[in-house]
Amino acid sequence: MKNYLKWTIVFFLLGVIAYLFSPSIKRLLAADGYLSARIALMYLSGTLGIILMSAAVLISARFSFINKLFGGLDKAYEVHKSTAALGFAFGLIHFLMSFSNRLMIKFNVIPEPAHSTNPLTGTILSFYKAGYAFLEPAFIVLIIIVAIAIIRKVPYHIFKYTHKIIPILYLQIALHAFTVPFRGGWVDTIGGYILQGMVIFGAIGAVFSLFNLTGIKHRYKGIISLKEKVTSDIIHIKVKLDNVENFNFSAGEFVFLKLSHSLEPHPFSVAGFNKENKELEFYIKESGDFTSKLYDKLADNSKVVVEGPYGEFNFSDTSKNQVWVAGGIGITPFLAKLNALAENKANISIDLIYSKIGDTPFDDMLKNMCEKTDVTLHMVDTQKEGLLTYSKIKEIAPNITSSSIWFCGPIGFRQAVFKGLKEDNIDLNLFHFDNFSFR
Repeated sequence: MKNYLKWTIVFFLLGVIAYLFSPSIKRLLAADGYLSARIALMYLSGTLGIILMSAAVLISARFSFINKLFGGLDKAYEVHKSTAALGFAFGLIHFLMSFSNRLMIKFNVIPEPAHSTNPLTGTILSFYKAGYAFLEPAFIVLIIIVAIAIIRKVPYHIFKYTHKIIPILYLQIALHAFTVPFRGGWVDTIGGYILQGMVIFGAIGAVFSLFNLTGIKHRYKGIISLKEKVTSDIIHIKVKLDNVENFNFSAGEFVFLKLSHSLEPHPFSVAGFNKENKELEFYIKESGDFTSKLYDKLADNSKVVVEGPYGEFNFSDTSKNQVWVAGGIGITPFLAKLNALAENKANISIDLIYSKIGDTPFDDMLKNMCEKTDVTLHMVDTQKEGLLTYSKIKEIAPNITSSSIWFCGPIGFRQAVFKGLKEDNIDLNLFHFDNFSFR
């Protein structure tokens, strides 16, 4: 089972446990039909929805200990997406149940429910009412934002900017979720502690996101010290940092770059880091809305904010053999590792398989670096030899079944390799990759 599915199930079960240890479960079991059970069922959908949403919002704050827990920031974002989607689904069910119940009450189909076990007064009552103040508009706006996230044809920058509204919407929904247990008799129960605890954690994450505090401890100022085009669609840039104190970079990691012309940071693999010169090196392929305009908009000596480093793609494991598989611009993290090995050679066997189209600016560089570091290089020109398949990888590196595999390349290529490893019953925990699909 994939890691993000395991964690999504964990948070789902946490919601189930909260409900099972609440007064609502007794009301549900005692009900003799939907009409008598509807309030208890609304508590169920609401509990599952807010706990999963809270997990998603907390994860988006990029706390280091959470990233470590999930195996890297990219893996954490996979959990973020799955918990957000499932949380929204339960939230939508809760919203529709509430809306339909109000319609049935309005038209005298069902009586006004008597679900209040604890009449509220004073400050708690004020907060309870505030939790309902903008609840319905907030959820309607959330539905629109989720639609934007799902529709891939909507440009990334629109998705990103609309996504910034979510912390505000979440805080309104969270206030409602935090105060409802006072009315439903959940206070001082295990279920109430779990629900309100997750809401508090989610609110912390929302505040960090709202005030742009995500990754604040890992931000460094710098300038563009080099900008050049090495091919028609590959840019080579260097960023000189003002200060590298506490910048603990390991080859294979990535950073977010917030450039002077952009409101949003974007993730890029680091191709090299010269600590003495305080310079980070990048090779960037012009392939999307942002990168296709990058070279023209990037000015020499323009200011940059670097956030990171992030990721667990650090070539660190106990295997005596490693197989590196790179596709196209996915060679960049391997360049960083080869640079590191030039200073400190590995005592393991390494095969680097590079899938490329024709001649590339990395060919001679790789030959020289691999010769210096005792890494066995295999370059596969797909124009001449066809696509690099998993079967071809096994022919090139037959020891792959006893190796750890480090992959960076297109998603389709990665899925094909993953499928081959699975069919060969190879331990998939030995397959390492970074996933830059943050949408």
